[in-house]
Amino acid sequence: MPNKVINVNIVIDTSRLMNDIKNPSKDQNNPTGINHTYQYMVVSDGASISGQGTGDLSFQAKQGDVVRFYATSEYDNFDQPVIVYSLFKFGGDDVFLKPNFEFQAFPGHDTIVPSGFNPLSVKKVQQDFWFAQNTVNKKGTENYGLRFALYDTDLNLYGYFQWDPTIIAK
Repeated sequence: MPNKVINVNIVIDTSRLMNDIKNPSKDQNNPTGINHTYQYMVVSDGASISGQGTGDLSFQAKQGDVVRFYATSEYDNFDQPVIVYSLFKFGGDDVFLKPNFEFQAFPGHDTIVPSGFNPLSVKKVQQDFWFAQNTVNKKGTENYGLRFALYDTDLNLYGYFQWDPTIIAK
């Protein structure tokens, strides 16, 4: 069976996070730690998936699979945007090819958006897309840190945050 690209989409509950944490870290190297109740993760193409739609997502990947992470606010980054800036190993086995995920950017990618009030009337536009990716290299369980920046509605930095998902490779 060919290797898969496993996409992990993360939605951060930015309104609740900003309501609960009034003075987050402004130091990107020392982000404010958060628990698993402020994010919802959904995975495609993983095996033995549990916790779909929660902050405690667990899935299995095989050697050679590529894992990609995307993140957005609950407003699709229209308001209170989030930007993932670091995914790194902090414990467990060496599952991934590299200790840090690489960021891939695709500027000016063709996509479609509604051209007016009727969402079925569309037009082609160019939009920048990006994600963090790494390749599963070995079997095991790896804990990693995911860091993101959160901006307020006026696009000013609100703070830096971090939490600790896990990936299992079999």
